[in-house]
Amino acid sequence: MGYGLKHWGILGDAAISVFNRLIIYFFIPLIALHHVPKIEFNAALIWLTLTPFIVFVCSALFFQLMQLFFKWDVPTKAALILTTGISSTSFVGFPVFEILYGAQGLAYGVLLSLGGTILVFNTLGIGTLFYFTNQKTDWLSILKKIGTFVPFISFLIAVFFNVAGISFPFLVDEILEQLTAPFSVIALLTIGMQINLKINNKIIQELLLGHLYKLIIAPLLIFVLVWLVFDVQDLVGRLCVMGAAIGSMNAMSILTAEKGLRPQLATLMPAISIPISIPLLFLIDLLLS
Repeated sequence: MGYGLKHWGILGDAAISVFNRLIIYFFIPLIALHHVPKIEFNAALIWLTLTPFIVFVCSALFFQLMQLFFKWDVPTKAALILTTGISSTSFVGFPVFEILYGAQGLAYGVLLSLGGTILVFNTLGIGTLFYFTNQKTDWLSILKKIGTFVPFISFLIAVFFNVAGISFPFLVDEILEQLTAPFSVIALLTIGMQINLKINNKIIQELLLGHLYKLIIAPLLIFVLVWLVFDVQDLVGRLCVMGAAIGSMNAMSILTAEKGLRPQLATLMPAISIPISIPLLFLIDLLLS
């Protein structure tokens, strides 16, 4: 439906930006406040923070190896590392996790996103981007951006409420539930509006390898490590595997393109991988069952 709204000109290009900001600065903070205080923390939850870092590091190693075989230039390798190493956990993961696992799945998804993916984006992601564009990495500035990022602030407040045993009054909790209810619909509409079916044949090889890692190799790695080796075969393990299989993060794709690192390749990665990853997540859930 989102693709139709964009394709037929019912909603213009500005609508995508508006929906994106609405999700980031309104829905995600409220979702964190509504669900995170109710989580029962345990040691296994650390995997929700660790797996996004593992996926990014393995992406760098994989495409460094691929460069030896395909003789890519540096911008191509950089674009692939940056766009396959970080998932669009909030936009894709939240609605799917909620559909499959309800409130607990969404709460764990918030941990995976704000406690893992966002940290990778603002540390290894930004640092790698600056490295490939020969810019000085200002870590103090990066930490400041993390500390002033509204969803992350709301996440920290929600964690504090959890640890302190503070719960919202029933009326406030009901209001939060009603305010966050439209999130899944708006997130999926926004994804549909960003689908791009125009593919340049000259970059088919890079796109295929990028999607091979993002949608197959990355979740397999996490499956072997978390599910099999460390035997985390519960909801946490499922979300770790599924989080690794989610399509590329839009924000990193945009930054990569803006820095001149294979802009077309960078923008096509999320445009293709995000819609493919949605049915893939349901398939992974079925296989893990």
